[in-house]
Amino acid sequence: MTEELLKYTKSLSPLSLQAIDAKIISDGQNIYMVKKDEHGKEYKALIEKDKNLYLLLTRSNSESSAKMQTIHTYVSAKCNLNCQVCYEKYGNHTEIEREEVNELLEKYPDCKVVMMGMEPTCREDIFELIEMAGNRASLNTNGIKLESLEYVSKLKAHGLKNIFFSFNGLNDEIYRKMNGGNYLETKLKALENIGREKIDTLLSATLAKNVNEDQILPLVKFCFEHRSFIVELRTRTLAPIGKHLNAEQICMSELIELFADALHIGKTDILREFCFMQTFLENFRWLLPKGFRDKFGSKLCSFVFNIKKESEDKYSSPGSRIDLDRINNSSFKSLYLFYYLIKAYGPLLLAEIALYLLHLPRFVVQKKMLNIVLKCWPNLYNVDLAEMSKCPSAYYKNGEMERFCLSNIKYSAIKEGLK
Repeated sequence: MTEELLKYTKSLSPLSLQAIDAKIISDGQNIYMVKKDEHGKEYKALIEKDKNLYLLLTRSNSESSAKMQTIHTYVSAKCNLNCQVCYEKYGNHTEIEREEVNELLEKYPDCKVVMMGMEPTCREDIFELIEMAGNRASLNTNGIKLESLEYVSKLKAHGLKNIFFSFNGLNDEIYRKMNGGNYLETKLKALENIGREKIDTLLSATLAKNVNEDQILPLVKFCFEHRSFIVELRTRTLAPIGKHLNAEQICMSELIELFADALHIGKTDILREFCFMQTFLENFRWLLPKGFRDKFGSKLCSFVFNIKKESEDKYSSPGSRIDLDRINNSSFKSLYLFYYLIKAYGPLLLAEIALYLLHLPRFVVQKKMLNIVLKCWPNLYNVDLAEMSKCPSAYYKNGEMERFCLSNIKYSAIKEGLK
């Protein structure tokens, strides 16, 4: 089959980690990156298995660089678990000092600050760090210490408003394989405590082939049952870095199909919702804050959609209630965009999203709708630096600030001796 050149871009050299020329090609439906290092060795790495989806996610954008919205900070080089899915394989990075946290807060006054690392709750002064960040603080945790209600209450008392909670499924076999022990009961108790304290939580699941692919439906059901404090289900694939260097790649198209099949929702409806949101962002660019556009705009590594609970075992996509042809062919495009925005999502969900993005208390919750974010991380061999510039998240580690995925790729390459 004849290869087609889609574009030229920049990537990382596996030898020096410096920017080098690369090209994106299609071979049928498969999308690859091709590049040569400084010694002339050629690398060809798979990016995506669906050409149409790739073109949709990398559609041209007049704004080449995203506004930084979130700073992830490496606050702890210790952990109370030994997870096989950890992308922080090595615990010898330099923990951020309190003075550095304060400097970040002053230098980036509009950014959220996510406390992470190996496991941030292993740091003794984590409460003081959270208090310093105020309502901008989030905690990225495995949840083990949150089994104690007293501990969660103390987090809340020091001002914690958001938690990224690692939760890979609802049976202990998964945790034995992915996290090294039987932790389901501990995590469920921790989530119960978080719910009692009413701390907004993003449930974060790592999906591994032949391990927990069957947990999509149970995870979605769990989120709806606890929708009062769970604001989002975030699912990321394993990337070939750190402990899972030889992980089997799951492309974004495969991840979308896994969700569509598990929930019995048409993939076309999911994509229709995505296309609607991109059309809305393009037409109301002048009205919406740049940070909002960066968060929901098209990106190769991130895909955002919603699902609605119709009954106990039935779900639907907002995309099924949107007529894109009617919107695009109408002389009153803006009016139809607002009409379908209300029809697809409802005023309650729109109000909840607005309150959450503005860091205000969510006094309204649409319990029959759930936001889902899919993450497919790039690796050393297929990372597209132009796409990385669309990422609104940075990682501050070892005194350096870098785009989140780029930081993990570089540190993993150095520690694994690939460089």
